[in-house]
Amino acid sequence: MKEVIGNNIKKMREIAGISQEAFAEKLDVSRATLSAIENGHVAIDSSKLLQIAQILGRPVSDFFEEKAEALALLYRAAEDAVAPVDTQRSFERFCKAYRELEEIVGVQDALLPAPEYSYFPEVHSRPQQFASQVAASERERLGLGQRDPIENIFKLLDEQGVRIFRQGMPNHEVYGLSAFSPRYGLCVFVNQANTLERQTFSLAHEYGHLLMHRSFYQARKPFAGLDKNHEMEEMAQTFAANLLVPELGLREVFMRDVGENTIGIEDIVFLKRYFRVSVDMMLRRLKDLRLISQADYNHLLEEVNKRRVDETKELAPMSSEPVEAWEELSRFWHLARKAALDELVSLGKLAQWLGLNVVEMRKKIQEWQKEVSFAQA
Repeated sequence: MKEVIGNNIKKMREIAGISQEAFAEKLDVSRATLSAIENGHVAIDSSKLLQIAQILGRPVSDFFEEKAEALALLYRAAEDAVAPVDTQRSFERFCKAYRELEEIVGVQDALLPAPEYSYFPEVHSRPQQFASQVAASERERLGLGQRDPIENIFKLLDEQGVRIFRQGMPNHEVYGLSAFSPRYGLCVFVNQANTLERQTFSLAHEYGHLLMHRSFYQARKPFAGLDKNHEMEEMAQTFAANLLVPELGLREVFMRDVGENTIGIEDIVFLKRYFRVSVDMMLRRLKDLRLISQADYNHLLEEVNKRRVDETKELAPMSSEPVEAWEELSRFWHLARKAALDELVSLGKLAQWLGLNVVEMRKKIQEWQKEVSFAQA
């Protein structure tokens, strides 16, 4: 049991992003003592365990779980921008609750997980080309072809069994994070505080990591953050760009509706709305495919920035209604409603999974019951 508790303390400390030295200072013990506790060499007294639970925001029972499976988190943000501990906990709770709901409803493993396109640096000499090919393969597998825009990537990936968790965070530079484990599957957190265009790209980006870099999700300690120029980050960027804006589709729309003579802001707005991405991404895609020159890119970007209120805002933003409609009818919330209305889970347990208190959960169930009664009438 010393080893179980110690291992869980270490795992949860690392998930919280607290160094061993800083944690030892919070507990008023030496680093050597904390190391001995985490390695299972020294037993911890109940008062210290309670203090640890309070610092990490965990119930004491979590430290006694012998088969708790850690979610290895990979951050998509810059090195100095990481998700706060409470966001990580909410994300982890969501991923676990999703799986538990599937099991009690009886639809666990009903969806095949997305295939793994394993990237090995020693084998694949052209990472960007590899990422482009993976995006093309995924578009074919998902029935998108190489021309059409994705109507709603949240709905599309949700139907593929990807667990998508949206929550607002004040730090706009934390766009998203992803997690994987054999039990809980592919999980993505998206920062709802960002523009919908940014959220869309972040979801595609994290999905790329989960497809190409799944073997990197085995470490218990989450990455503190990957530099934007890291090879894996650049691959995920390339994957997302090709998934959302396929080259063949963009070239056809460009030649049909824009032309090569002149290109202005209206053309960029038209194209970004057509493919449902940001203005910045559309400009980069046009430049990378050499549909516009570097000079045109610089001029158009300058014009876009003049029209924006600030850099956190999107020019000609997409409507959030389709994503909000999806969220209400998402697979996760369907499973939660079914479990509640069929009385497959206790009120307290469901409240814990959904991050609500019992009063809020009871009110939510009453709302669901009214919806069902109205539909039957």
